[in-house]
Amino acid sequence: MKKLIFAGLAIGAALPFQMVRNAFAINLRRQAIGLQASKPFQPFDMMFISDVHRRALRESMFRFPVDIIVIGGDFTEGGVPWKRVEANLDILSRQAAVYFVWGNNDREMDETKLRELFAKYNVKVLEDESIPLFGQRHLRLVGIDYFAYKENSVEAAFSEVQKSDTVIFVSHTPFVFKKVRDRHKIDFALAGHTHGGQIRFGKLGIYRPGRTEIADGVVQLISNGFGTTKLPMRLGADPEFHLLTVYPLEER
Repeated sequence: MKKLIFAGLAIGAALPFQMVRNAFAINLRRQAIGLQASKPFQPFDMMFISDVHRRALRESMFRFPVDIIVIGGDFTEGGVPWKRVEANLDILSRQAAVYFVWGNNDREMDETKLRELFAKYNVKVLEDESIPLFGQRHLRLVGIDYFAYKENSVEAAFSEVQKSDTVIFVSHTPFVFKKVRDRHKIDFALAGHTHGGQIRFGKLGIYRPGRTEIADGVVQLISNGFGTTKLPMRLGADPEFHLLTVYPLEER
């Protein structure tokens, strides 16, 4: 019995250290994503990263070719040193063109200064709008500023989207996905925000783990995110960022 008690105590003492270690792991998830396309487009590699929060990126993380980088919000939060924010932007901007949607924590920093840094590093902020990718009008990236609670923000974001377009939709939170699917044609939706629950005990967690799934015919990627908020700890929901090879499927 004493041995069991001591073993339990040892595991209990070691668990917090393992949770901190988990929080700073670097996991790149690679996936191929086929999207329906009435008008073909050239395959491309997209990196998606969300919820960086307080973490520092490293140049060594990005030893792969990439055509576009999308930041899914919460790139920073209150109290993060500006030097770290700028260093992270510098690293990303040297890899490929960078696009960003606001998360719920980003504006804890001075928004004016943050926008100046985005401009300095040519980061395109998607605020309830869509843009064509790689000069192809029928391949569009749509982003919304969900946490600004703007009236008709989703409708504004899709105002220039045609039904024949292949649409990649980005929001910081996945909780808007169904609303968007019900009103607009999208092919691929990406979000973070939930951290996969961050600390999970088996199937128990505040949110479901990050995953790629199909809902109402739409491919959805919900990321565990790269960083943490509040406690730098993770259990059962490893940090991650994504390299996605996106290619066209023949129209059904």
